[in-house]
Amino acid sequence: MKTFSKFILEASNKYGIPDDEYRQWQRDRAAGRGPAKKTFNGVEYEMRSHARAGQPRPPGVWGVTPTSKRQESSEKRSKAEQETALSKDELLRATGDDEERAALASDTETSGIKKTIKRAQRIGKSTGVKQSLGHGQPLQPEEPSPEDPGHTRSNTRVEPHSPNTAKKNKRPEPGEFGYGLTRALATQDAVERGDTLGRKIDRERDLETPSRAARLLARLRRPKPKFKNSAERAKEQEARMTSAYDKRVDDALNA
Repeated sequence: MKTFSKFILEASNKYGIPDDEYRQWQRDRAAGRGPAKKTFNGVEYEMRSHARAGQPRPPGVWGVTPTSKRQESSEKRSKAEQETALSKDELLRATGDDEERAALASDTETSGIKKTIKRAQRIGKSTGVKQSLGHGQPLQPEEPSPEDPGHTRSNTRVEPHSPNTAKKNKRPEPGEFGYGLTRALATQDAVERGDTLGRKIDRERDLETPSRAARLLARLRRPKPKFKNSAERAKEQEARMTSAYDKRVDDALNA
């Protein structure tokens, strides 16, 4: 009859790694020793803990995953983030084709998510508990909907890494972060944040030495030239939205 530990070992060690070496690697990682990655038969593996937040981390909850599989998962997530972020066209529609407001909204989306990622890194470093960028509504739900907010600032926050990964693609329950959030609401939030940033920059324009963000906004407000055709119009529109605000206006956000 198989013991429980033997059953766990067989369930977690699916890759032909010698049992004795596998057990020792589990014990080492549970004790915080040894490398996280090892290579067997030309394949690199990573030993990771599957313990949930607040639970102990005995050797049995540690298991290996091929590094290549982890990389594929990371690439899939990165692609999903890019595909579900708010597009410039969406923001233009939400602002009534107001390029200035759309550019400000786009900037607050991008800079806000970056700040959340940096905050997660700072908290993890100071507390010793790994943090990650969590999504309220899952980024890759099993049954996707056009109303899903996707990779938007309103749908992201700092969360402890273990419970964040444990929830996988489960949608939030009533009362949980992200419940009821839609694409339309996330877009509206972005526009409102952009408008707030615009007002802050307007106030800075009255200073004796305008900030860099105020100068960039002044450039964006220059009179538009007349175009011969829609292609030229589209090209200039894209250039106006990206040239000034691709450089960021973090100084205004932090003022």
